[in-house]
Amino acid sequence: MAAANTIRDALTAAAPRPAIDSKQAEKKNYAERLSRALATKIANLLRPRFRGITPDEHGARQEAPARTAKGVKKLDVNYSTTELGLGLGISIKTINFPDPKAGRYTKNYTRVDNELRAEAKDYHQRQPYAVLVALIFLPLSSCLDGSPSSFGAAVRIFRHRTNRRDARDEQELLERIFIGVYDDSPKALGRVWFFDVMKRPRKEGPPAEALQLGFDDIIGEIERTYAERNDPPFEWDE
Repeated sequence: MAAANTIRDALTAAAPRPAIDSKQAEKKNYAERLSRALATKIANLLRPRFRGITPDEHGARQEAPARTAKGVKKLDVNYSTTELGLGLGISIKTINFPDPKAGRYTKNYTRVDNELRAEAKDYHQRQPYAVLVALIFLPLSSCLDGSPSSFGAAVRIFRHRTNRRDARDEQELLERIFIGVYDDSPKALGRVWFFDVMKRPRKEGPPAEALQLGFDDIIGEIERTYAERNDPPFEWDE
């Protein structure tokens, strides 16, 4: 059965949602609550394949520590074993509010990109075979705020931070990055789709429906990327 493509439960758990003109501290606290709820949801979807992944099914063991080249850091979703060390790490970023003056979401993109670069480099220096994935969440209005839209700008910026293929190189890159676009309107609260930043977005509006991925799709992509790194398929000649 397909996973329900909604994060309504995560948005509800993170409530109350601050107003656009709220203090930065309120927005930061909301983002942290939402990230924790999303981490639990993602870990639960991955749990059948990755036993022991954190957070646990009840949301405990948030931000489990993992060793990096610069000491111990915290990961939103962490799958580690005694054999592999860090096998799979997922970093969750949420950009929930537009800039009150500009009305766009792009103000925080450089900060998020810098965070991802530091995370990727520190983890990969210590554990080069670890698979790192980022899920960056934006509201649906990010697709409708200009030309190019904030969503399109996000794809353009974060594409340079992904597609790591060689475990011996490109330490500052993540293996995969997906942007999750969610509806925060009361009518369709939590409806979400994902977009692989290696694909081509439209300059304005959401991408074509054929490129909008559901939870089942991204979970499958994460599992496939992990398998390619740890158990690459062998092909026989027919």
